[in-house]
Amino acid sequence: MKKILLMAAFAVASLTANAQVWVGGAVGFDYEKKTDMDAKTKFSIAPTIGYNLSEDFAIGLELSFAFGNEGVSALYTNSKTQDIMFAPFARYTFARVGAASFFVDGGFGFGSEKVGDNDADNAWHIGFRPGVSFNISDHVSFVGTVGYLGYRHAEDYNHFGLNANNQLGSVGFFYTF
Repeated sequence: MKKILLMAAFAVASLTANAQVWVGGAVGFDYEKKTDMDAKTKFSIAPTIGYNLSEDFAIGLELSFAFGNEGVSALYTNSKTQDIMFAPFARYTFARVGAASFFVDGGFGFGSEKVGDNDADNAWHIGFRPGVSFNISDHVSFVGTVGYLGYRHAEDYNHFGLNANNQLGSVGFFYTF
């Protein structure tokens, strides 16, 4: 029994020998104006914390908040929106070129979405998100993601597929300890 515990402790220690904690997040803004309709605006902030298990693998947690205005709609008298999402993920870095590292995040998230005076709806997603990280220094990185491959669900919304548009992108900075 001692040998098994010692081997397990050694395995955990070797996995975390190069471990680093990183904190940061992303901020987003989206504006859309259609003819004869009020503009849609959305502002989001997503603080993130992560832990490098090795050079190629990391785990993280993102907590995102978004709020905005959906514009005039026949369905909503008050078109303000409020979203919150709790999203743990795993990150695999598959290529490095100079200061750039290319990765894919795989994970799930759950939270709520509220539009207008309606009750908040539960929402969740599961899937993959590609990205790139540029190391500005040993401790500071600029990170960008775009698109999403997976499934998203809310009370009146179901989506499955590859979505590679700017509305699912994020840009942020991270500090590694």
